[in-house]
Amino acid sequence: MTKEELIEIIKSILKTDLDLGFLVQLKKGELETLVACIRERVDQTSA
Repeated sequence: MTKEELIEIIKSILKTDLDLGFLVQLKKGELETLVACIRERVDQTSA
């Protein structure tokens, strides 16, 4: 998965159209970790 795809996943989880292009500066592994953390948090709040 590319960095751009990971950023699109983050945008969809957060339901935002804001420009998150600054996240491209992160390493791919860091983006993957961020996606996992956001998903976990969202799952906790929706349960």
